[in-house]
Amino acid sequence: MYVTRQTLLMALRLHGITFADAHHEVAGDGAGTGSGTGTGTWSGTLLVPFRDLCAVVSEQKIFAIDEATPADIERHRAVVDWLFRRVSVVPAPVGVVFRAPDILRRWMELHYVSLSGALEFVDDRVAARVHVVRADGKPEDLETGSDLAESAAEAMRGLRRQAVASVPLRHEEITGLVLSSSFLIERDLWKAFVGALDEQRDAHHLLRFDITGPWAPYDFVQMQFGH
Repeated sequence: MYVTRQTLLMALRLHGITFADAHHEVAGDGAGTGSGTGTGTWSGTLLVPFRDLCAVVSEQKIFAIDEATPADIERHRAVVDWLFRRVSVVPAPVGVVFRAPDILRRWMELHYVSLSGALEFVDDRVAARVHVVRADGKPEDLETGSDLAESAAEAMRGLRRQAVASVPLRHEEITGLVLSSSFLIERDLWKAFVGALDEQRDAHHLLRFDITGPWAPYDFVQMQFGH
């Protein structure tokens, strides 16, 4: 469902940016849950197009920027993940609110080049988060020690060769070497990345590798907003 001038009464909470033609893939397939119109990409969501881009939003009664509640976070994540399973999406941070569709479109126009580039960068790619700890030992020692950090750094270097990009998430407190990273992977190479992770497990028996995903590319995009 596109936003028209008849839907200007409420503020709009931004969930993400996708390609305008993607609405054919996601609109109205009945997969949404909860209350709402039932005709958006997710129950209660709307589409705001600008050129070849499309913002996925939900209505908010008043224009207010409040601290996000757990329910807000869960709904935002549900919408983004639902989109991610169907189309390429640049996720917005939780709690971004625009006063009206026209203001949102002006923001999309201002950042059109960056948003288009971000969508092209994440197109058909997924994120994996990998965390490394000791396989055994005291709980307080699972994430400390230069030996752990050096082995983890070696393993992360091996995994980076299977990824388009990587972002460090957590470092060992003494050496500063990376223990957790997010990896951006071609969607159809997910199994190959998991296979590479299994090779690192075989090569580093004293380490435990935890992987989660595939995720939307939260760690690889950053939106800019005025103050």
